[in-house]
Amino acid sequence: MPLLLLFDIDGTLLRAGDPVHAEAMRLALFEFVGEPVALDGIPLAGMLDRQIARLALLRHGLDNETIEHLLPEILQQTGKHYAERVRRGDRRSWVLPGVRDLLPRLWQQGHLAGVLTGNTELVARTKLAAADLDQLLPFGAYGDQAEERHSLVAHARFTVKIRYGLDIPLAQTILVGDTPRDVAAALESGAKVLAVTTGRFGPEELRTAGASTVLPDLADVDRVLATLHELAARP
Repeated sequence: MPLLLLFDIDGTLLRAGDPVHAEAMRLALFEFVGEPVALDGIPLAGMLDRQIARLALLRHGLDNETIEHLLPEILQQTGKHYAERVRRGDRRSWVLPGVRDLLPRLWQQGHLAGVLTGNTELVARTKLAAADLDQLLPFGAYGDQAEERHSLVAHARFTVKIRYGLDIPLAQTILVGDTPRDVAAALESGAKVLAVTTGRFGPEELRTAGASTVLPDLADVDRVLATLHELAARP
């Protein structure tokens, strides 16, 4: 049975903190609200772009009905602004240790590798192309497709069923991420999780969130592969 590996992007595949992404959202918010909307103080790590934009608009004083009306266009415009500013290859140096070796090995072993990210789909696809990783991560679930991160697991599994004809069980589905929200998404969806400390959170924070398996990074590819197989074998 193949494994379904769903990787977070920022802090897991690429180094965390992309100022162009934040600026693209600020610009989109400004265009639809007509004045600056602050993102300062919002805990961005592990949040969906939809959640970030919603919280920023609520803090700015907009009501829920107005926010629901504006959100789809704001998220679409965020992606467009990001795609206008970031080109293929721009993020090659952002790829974290082990990632370029691990992804081909997964496919060679018959597993499926995609992304589960808070980025909108256009931001995510642009970001992966900028890192030259898009061909190795051809599908995913994105931050404009759900209200909560754990709901994206079902999106990803449905995509795999439609595209590859495979109904991979949750027991063979593993999220790989660097934040407590990645861990929570796996636990709430029934998937398994491999946490890494390549982002802003240390091993104790990730274990406190519920991760039973934490690695410092993905650099030791053989160890990562063995760990993934071990996780999949657990009841």
